[in-house]
Amino acid sequence: MNISSALMKQCIMLQDFETWSYLRKEYLPAEYHLLFNHIDKHCESFHEFPTFDDLKLGVRHGATRDKVFAIEAVNVDIDAGTLLEYLKNEYTQKEILNSLDKYIDNSVLFASAEESVQELHQIVLDVEDKVDLEVPTESMQRIELFEPEEEISKYVGLGLNADYDHEIKFSPRDLVLVGGKRGSGKSLTCANIANNVFQSGRSAIYFTIEMDSRSILQRCCSIATEVPYSRLRTQNLSVVEWEKVAGWWASRFQQGQDRLKEYRERRDFSDFHHKLTTQHELLPTQQLDVIYDPSLTLAKIRAELDKKVNKIEAGVIIVDYINQVKRSTVPSRGGQYDWTEQIEVSKALKSMAQEYECTVFSPYQTDATGEARFAKGILDAADAAYALETWDQEDACITFNCVKMRAASMKSFSSTMDWESLKIGPETTLTPKEREASSHKTDEDIDDL
Repeated sequence: MNISSALMKQCIMLQDFETWSYLRKEYLPAEYHLLFNHIDKHCESFHEFPTFDDLKLGVRHGATRDKVFAIEAVNVDIDAGTLLEYLKNEYTQKEILNSLDKYIDNSVLFASAEESVQELHQIVLDVEDKVDLEVPTESMQRIELFEPEEEISKYVGLGLNADYDHEIKFSPRDLVLVGGKRGSGKSLTCANIANNVFQSGRSAIYFTIEMDSRSILQRCCSIATEVPYSRLRTQNLSVVEWEKVAGWWASRFQQGQDRLKEYRERRDFSDFHHKLTTQHELLPTQQLDVIYDPSLTLAKIRAELDKKVNKIEAGVIIVDYINQVKRSTVPSRGGQYDWTEQIEVSKALKSMAQEYECTVFSPYQTDATGEARFAKGILDAADAAYALETWDQEDACITFNCVKMRAASMKSFSSTMDWESLKIGPETTLTPKEREASSHKTDEDIDDL
């Protein structure tokens, strides 16, 4: 039995619009494409399937008309949904084999191990684009009103403002974006969120493009210990500050507290550091995992997530930042800042949040007006988005203006900002404008009295 013919007959005979909506023309052999177009156009125009008589009269292409007669004569006893799965599986397998053949012919003899792995993940991404992998809609008969406790336990707050986190947390399938101009604090926000998730007992997977892994860890250490970042980088610390840094570093390793006791006796941080990194393993499910790659691609992200998400129980995936991520190693026509490429990257990050069941957080660049730079469509896939508003350093304040929110009210918040330790929040604070307005109001109250 020809699967394509059987599927088309079932859809026509049963007026099965649901199955037809999941059928892509590419799943069918080329000789069915004209017929698919004709049926699809009829459905769009008349909101019903054509009959076989309609097709025999309407199709003018001889070979395609012969297909109509052949399809009508097919005997089918398998439901359309099952036939679609067979057809989709067959198409997917062919696409994978064709892609692998091209890869073997062109690359396998001279590619490095890393290039080979990335190429295989790129093949996966390309095939996913061609195949509909959406899970069928859950039955209204069986769907439960509330998520199970296990799912709710995976929700995460940003950790940037305690009052805000009390109201709004993000599901393990959400994509959260934050926009800002150059130097506005996008990467600082990422480091704060990574540290907050780590401090909560879960892991953060942090992809960085412009800053190396050591710089990210130093920022997280400064945020966690509230030791000034500028002095931490140069190791210009007091005894108390060394104690804080040692405690934070020990908290990342198994048996770290035992080594911390030794450090307190000898105060030799280099020896303490060496023993931890060479003799002890990182905590299995509470890690700050930083991946530095100046040429980060979606395939590289997927390769790392496949290895790590479930193993280390990731609570958040951070990609710093979305405008710099490449869809593949193949140059796009529009260059690095091709807006179509960036929209596809945003959609891919949303898909990863759903697939790996882990919240994804990523910054994006904004222009002088606060709009997404290069591609406003970046925000289409996001479940929540904020625009950073920074003030003078002496104001010790940073504002997150909500510009999109799917599952809650669009509330903005302002948090304290310690520019020495780089720590954001968790306390709420008034912005300079709000302080000025409050001051004027107080003066008016005094005048009234």
